[in-house]
This record gives sequence, structure tokens and C-alpha cells, in this order.
Amino acid sequence: MKRYAFKTVVFILFLFIMSIAMITAIKVSQRDTQFRTTQIGLKAMVQIQASALNDGYFSWSEVRNLVEGNRIPDAQSLLDDALEIYPFVNEIKLQRGSPPLDDFDISSNDTSLNLSFSLKDDFGFNPLTGWKGVVTMNAQGLLDALQSENKLVIAPADGHDLMYSLKADFEKPLLDWRDYLLVIILTMAIGYSVSVWLWRKDLIFYETKGLESIIFLFEQTEQFSANHSRRVAVLTMYLGMKMGYKGRRLRNLYTAALLHDIGKISIPSSLLLKAGPLTKPEQQAVAAHPIISARILKNFKELTHLSSIVLYHHERVDGSGYPEGLMAKEIPEESRIIAVVDVFEALVGERPYRDPVAPKEAFETLRAMPVDQSIVDVLIANYDDFRQFRAPKWVLEYHHSLEKI
Repeated sequence: MKRYAFKTVVFILFLFIMSIAMITAIKVSQRDTQFRTTQIGLKAMVQIQASALNDGYFSWSEVRNLVEGNRIPDAQSLLDDALEIYPFVNEIKLQRGSPPLDDFDISSNDTSLNLSFSLKDDFGFNPLTGWKGVVTMNAQGLLDALQSENKLVIAPADGHDLMYSLKADFEKPLLDWRDYLLVIILTMAIGYSVSVWLWRKDLIFYETKGLESIIFLFEQTEQFSANHSRRVAVLTMYLGMKMGYKGRRLRNLYTAALLHDIGKISIPSSLLLKAGPLTKPEQQAVAAHPIISARILKNFKELTHLSSIVLYHHERVDGSGYPEGLMAKEIPEESRIIAVVDVFEALVGERPYRDPVAPKEAFETLRAMPVDQSIVDVLIANYDDFRQFRAPKWVLEYHHSLEKI
């Protein structure tokens, strides 16, 4: 009996040690994945915000001319508007010095990111000599926006290299009491299935984190456009499924639809939400957003193959669209699908400056427009069934307000 008890204790101890080792290995792998994903997400947020600041504030002839004419307070007043729009910008100022050779440079000190910009005209040319714009961003605030638990914090002294010379480490120890409780459960039940489930759940979470980071930044600067994009994306994916899209092609269609308006991040909200008619320069500024969207996607190798889809989502089959006036089959099919859903959601969705129209009225409007009518047919034929549609788990959260969409 004693020998049997001894063997049992040894076996349980062995399982306990193995479970501890397994949980530790999983946690280390999870943290490595989280660290890499945070690097990707943080780089995406900083690059997008830098591109938006460059296009929206430092490629601005009025600011450049004011600085050149030594009217620094007036130029600074225009730039201060960015403090209200960009939640992670701590300071934006004009400073004498050599401007960066490119549109912007990114560096850091112990806790902040520093962005340096040249002062250019409206077209992004003719940088002003001897002056630059300097933007200071809250690095910890950016990190906090990317995380909910197992939090990374800026650790200049003993952290690991994150990006732009910033260092970060995890705030909590590798294992806590919940992990030890799980080890006991695994030991008693030989919980292989539990560990596999946790592993898969973690992988699914981190696969989508980079995309969530981009959308998060979009929502901070342009709430209406971001919500519109989420609804356009899920309806676009639904139509794609009805048209035979599967697997990676369906995911690409969904992602392109989700990011089709990301370029609006560089357009002032006051212009996007303007109730009255736009002036010609204002129309040109808004019409540039597909080009900016495509340019942003090209900055990331994971998304560059989607850039042509978002670039052409405002083209029309009769050649009346923009930016290149493509016609019919010259326009990628994915762009034609997004174009139909984009118009439809813009009509039936809520806007601060007008009431939504009924779906039937929106269908009639689409019938009269130079969009792909075969896709309009698919939308009309399947719209009622869309009311009961439940999106796959990998789709980002969206407002399924089908009484309004």
C-alpha cells in the first residue's frame, strides 16, 4: 500500500511539474506573440497617425506661408487644432532646425515618441528650409489602447526593445494564482484538451489584434466613418458569400471593405460632417481619400495587396467615378461590390446632418446610379435574409442595427 501511495504521489508530482512547465511555455509563447503583435499594432498606429498629420497639417500651404512670413503664432494656432483630434498627441509645435529628408522622422526618448515633419505646400512639395514641425506622442497611452490585460508598460531601464528605441516589459509576473489553479486542474484531469483550447483561443485573439489597432485609431478620429466602415464590411462580406467568395478571398474582401475609408483620417471632421454643399476645394479634399487609403495600405506588407481594391471603390461603371475614371470590368469586382454597399449604407445609415432613407428607396437610388447592377440584384435579392445573418467569429464587432441598415 505504501509503495502504491508513493508511486501515486510521484506520478502526481510529475504531472504537476509537467503542467507547470507546459503552462509556463504557453505563457511565454503568448507573451512573445503579444509583444510582436503589439509591435505591429503600435507601428501601424504611429505610422497612420504620422501620415495623417503629415497630409492634414504639415502639407498645408497656409501654415508654410505663415512660418515663412515669420507669423509663427498664427501658424501655431492652426496646428493646435490637432490636439483636439488626435488623443495621443501631447504637444505640437514649430521649431527652428533642419527638416527631415523624408516627409517625417520618428524617434523617442524614455517615455515619448517624437515625430518630426517638414513644412510643405498643399501638394506635399517645397519643404521650408530651416523650420520643422515637432509632435510629441504619449507612448504609454498608445500601448494602453492596444491592450486589456497582461499589460505592457514602458520600461526604459530594463525593458525589451519595442520600436523606435522604446523599451517595454510586462507589468505583471508571468504566472499568477489563476495559473496555479489551472495547473492543479490540469494535473487532476490530465488536461490536455484544456491547454489546447486555451492555445487556440489565444492564437485567434492575436491574429486579429493588428487590424483592431488600426480600426481603434480610426474610431478615435472619425467615429461616423469607422462605424460606417464596420457595417459596410459585414454586408460586403455577406454579398461576397452569396457571389461565391470563400476562404482567403472572402477575408480579403471583408478587410478591404473595413479599411476602404481609412484615408478619411487625414480629412478634418468638420469637413466630413458638413451639412451644406461642399466647395470645389473641399470636394477635391474629400475625393482624395481613396488615394490616401491605398497609400496607407501599401505601407504594410500584410495589406498592400488590398490597396487597389480600396483605391477604386469610388469608380463607376460608366467612367464617371474617381480617381482614374475606370469603366465596367476595368474596376476590380471587389471594388464594385464595396461601391454598391458603400452607397447603400450611406443612404440607410444614420448621419448627424440628415435622416436615413428606407431600404426600398435606397434600392431605387442604386438602380438609377452607374454602379454594377448585377451586384445590386444580389443585394436586393438577399437583403431580407441578411437581417438574420450572424457573422463569423473572426469578424470585428459591429452594430447590427438592421432596422436602420
